[in-house]
Amino acid sequence: MNVKTIKLPTVVLNFPNAVAVFIIYARAIYLAMFENVIFVASAAKVANLFIDITALEIAEAGFKRTRPTHTISERNVALEKVKADLRSLRNDVQELANADPVNAESIIESSGMSAKDQTLHGKQQNTAKDGIESGSVDLTAEGAGPHQWRISTDEITWTLHSSSSRSRTTVRDLKPGVTYYFQNQRILPNDEECEWSQSVKIMVR
Repeated sequence: MNVKTIKLPTVVLNFPNAVAVFIIYARAIYLAMFENVIFVASAAKVANLFIDITALEIAEAGFKRTRPTHTISERNVALEKVKADLRSLRNDVQELANADPVNAESIIESSGMSAKDQTLHGKQQNTAKDGIESGSVDLTAEGAGPHQWRISTDEITWTLHSSSSRSRTTVRDLKPGVTYYFQNQRILPNDEECEWSQSVKIMVR
């Protein structure tokens, strides 16, 4: 049997570990996307990224003062908000790249993010499909094993869905006609953390 090989340009975020360097990294992406006509649909998210980067800079500086004005917990909350902003923008960039394969790499590079060629050999992918019942969606995640799932209508506010013991689950009682975004996260042993997947979206029937 022939296995179908698919080559996809994938958007990659390489978060620096040092917060000061991360701030420079995040600001470079902001500057690349700000008023960039390619990403006009993401303008509100880009503006929000600027606000959250500024808040992070203030929190980081306050945390490092001789007499701190911010706690490490406040700094970390601000850090996670910027990371969440960047992940949401990464999903937008990936969607644009997928819609224009010929120019995908230049679209990704224009965002200030990185592009990586990913070859999938019949690999299971993250998907969201209409369920059997109205108002239900069947979800599939990359990789075997237990997964955590979450749902959003705007990719900003997320609601956790119950975890599953495998890479598939069904979400019910959704509102028909509404577009939902879904992400999944592998549940690893020893409480290790795993990145949330890129979003998949679907308008519920």
